[in-house]
Amino acid sequence: MQTIDKRIRAGLMLFWALYFSIVWMSNTADALKTLSILPANWPFVSGNYTLIVRVLAIYQSPAWLSGLFFAGVILWEGIGAIYFWKAFRAVTRQTLTQTASIHQAFGITIGLWAAFILADEVFLAYLLGGLATTHYLLLLSELASFILIRQLD
Repeated sequence: MQTIDKRIRAGLMLFWALYFSIVWMSNTADALKTLSILPANWPFVSGNYTLIVRVLAIYQSPAWLSGLFFAGVILWEGIGAIYFWKAFRAVTRQTLTQTASIHQAFGITIGLWAAFILADEVFLAYLLGGLATTHYLLLLSELASFILIRQLD
């Protein structure tokens, strides 16, 4: 049973590490395309920069604010990905710091979803349809993963 628990824990860490890495890459590509560093026909982009511009438009926010928010999101996702990879390594190596690594990774990225949900409220992003639901579902998915891992401990 312990081996199965270790595999579940490692699998969840791997999933979230991959998820945040892919999201970070697609958002970074989106930023690079927006800055004309990548060609206009570059296919692997998230489209999230345009979404942020639409969300912030409710208050006629300046363009630089969208860029600042998007850069902050990319940084936060990148840090989250790094921490999930560290947690995955700690879990697979069964280090003494694995519990702390898991808590740090989830703490960082659950904070990201919480910030998105608060921003959804401030900028009325739920009016765009589906965006707020996505943030809530991702928050709940991470919380469910975290709770499962805590139960395995």
